[in-house]
Amino acid sequence: MNDDMSKVSGAKRSGADTMNEVRLRAARKRLAESRDQEDAIDGLREIAATFLGSEEIGLFRVNREGTSFQVIGSFGINPEEYDLLRAIGKPALERLMRGEGHVEFGTRDRFGAADKAQAFIPIRRANHTVAILAVLRLLPQKVAFDKSDMELFKLLSDEAAAPLFERKGHSKAEADESGIRA
Repeated sequence: MNDDMSKVSGAKRSGADTMNEVRLRAARKRLAESRDQEDAIDGLREIAATFLGSEEIGLFRVNREGTSFQVIGSFGINPEEYDLLRAIGKPALERLMRGEGHVEFGTRDRFGAADKAQAFIPIRRANHTVAILAVLRLLPQKVAFDKSDMELFKLLSDEAAAPLFERKGHSKAEADESGIRA
């Protein structure tokens, strides 16, 4: 019998690492099992509320140039009054279009309300940003985003486009041919 079980089983993982893996796996599964675009948007809302600590999100489809936005889902905000470009600014939008996330702390929204933090996550498909997920105003018990949140942002950026823009049972090419375009 080996007294040093860490040599046999590999490096020990912290509870936080294990919890983060469970969280990422659950988010990936929720997105993968989405039945359609509406269900995928609902999945993003659940992920934001459960894992990111925010009940205010907006999902905006964006053209390739980043010059026009279409609200395709929101929760906890009035999408007609939310100005995405004003909220993030042109330099941050250019980074989002290149696939870089953007997180702000201690900002104020256009109504003057202080936000503890907000994140803008590029949703990518075929190396292009096709949508932007805005995660706004954290719940009172969460004061900032951490490293595990950044890993979740990366997962959303890389994996949310397929359930949002491709119909189940159809390939990407078939989805493009049927008019579902990113």
